[in-house]
Amino acid sequence: MEQPFRLADWVLQGTGKLSTDTLNGLKTFLHQSMDWSGDQLEKLSDQPLIRESDVGRALYQASRGMKEGAASTSEALGIASRATRYAFDVARKSVADSDRTVEEILFHNVAVASVAGSSFGGVTISKIKPSLRLNGKDATLEEVAEDYRKQAGSLKRGPILMIPGLFCDEGLWKDSGTPTSFEDLVRELGYYPIHFRFNPGNPIPENGKALFDMLNAFFAHEEFYESRPKVLCYSQGGLILRSAIYLSMQPGASAGDYKNWIDHAVFIASPDGGSYIEKLGFWIGLGLSRVPLPVVSILGAIGNERSDAMKDLSHGIIREEDRAVHHPDRYGLNTYHGELDNIMGTQIFSSISTKSEIWGSWFGDGVVEDTSLKLLSDTVFRRKKNPEDRVHQLEGLSHFQIMGSPETSAIVRRILSEG
Repeated sequence: MEQPFRLADWVLQGTGKLSTDTLNGLKTFLHQSMDWSGDQLEKLSDQPLIRESDVGRALYQASRGMKEGAASTSEALGIASRATRYAFDVARKSVADSDRTVEEILFHNVAVASVAGSSFGGVTISKIKPSLRLNGKDATLEEVAEDYRKQAGSLKRGPILMIPGLFCDEGLWKDSGTPTSFEDLVRELGYYPIHFRFNPGNPIPENGKALFDMLNAFFAHEEFYESRPKVLCYSQGGLILRSAIYLSMQPGASAGDYKNWIDHAVFIASPDGGSYIEKLGFWIGLGLSRVPLPVVSILGAIGNERSDAMKDLSHGIIREEDRAVHHPDRYGLNTYHGELDNIMGTQIFSSISTKSEIWGSWFGDGVVEDTSLKLLSDTVFRRKKNPEDRVHQLEGLSHFQIMGSPETSAIVRRILSEG
């Protein structure tokens, strides 16, 4: 085996072990914690004063749901671990054939790979600058405009803005979508995709400011001045877009309120109320830091040194002034500020569970709880034109699987075909 391929094999071996170990660790932690919680609820329901009351029965039902959730979660993560291990084994066997084979196995058979951006691999986070992207590289607006001019004759609808999520780049849109990728879909419909990439370590409001600056320049450019683009955004990209729109509403904003510039924004799996994964990370880290054992408290301190982007993600913080609010005080904090009131928008999200129990709602799409995914459904999206078509809740899909769902592609196609 040649040295480059031997190196690739080493990387796959190490990455595969890390991935499966992480999944197995998460499985053990969630199963034990949820099972323990179920035991405590069951003991509480059996207390003499409430044993035969409605409260006692409700607590008992909650304990059963928690234990069932523990078993289901353990089984699902076990399947994911085995599938991931298998995918990496296949990749290692194929790596000797060709570099292209390695890439196909790795990026097409590992579910999350189609969502994670390959351009972040091996790059120091601090060196990543928010930028437009063209042909796999950072690009200036003028370079994008020149490429747009070359293709203008084949376009029917003009530019469309495509904003990725955390640790995602333009590869998100090129590798996701069924039966065709989102990149091919928008081009088929006559759009020119404008891609962005952000620093995943920066605070959400900082990336929002970067998008705001890029959009101001975009809307002011002679090539795009009269275009009213549609926008596709995934996951945290929705928060970044909302942050930029909020800035456009402030007095003195150079381009003015974006309601005059954006035609329709589609939000896929947007964590508008934050993510329970990050909330859980905070409380676990805080709890560990309070344990009076040096090693454990150090682990807690390390756990709480998460990136600013992740900390903002805990409750969907999009304004710089809200970042000063202490984490426990963010519960109940209003994180919506009217930024979508005058912009046409549609949201698409999914829930892993089709049941209505508390635990199913809490798990949401596996990364974002239902209450966060639905935070703006009634107050914002269903108050727009054609309210019955503004909120699309799919079932049985995770935060990552939704991007490969034919239902998602069909909804996006219909919206983009409207104008």
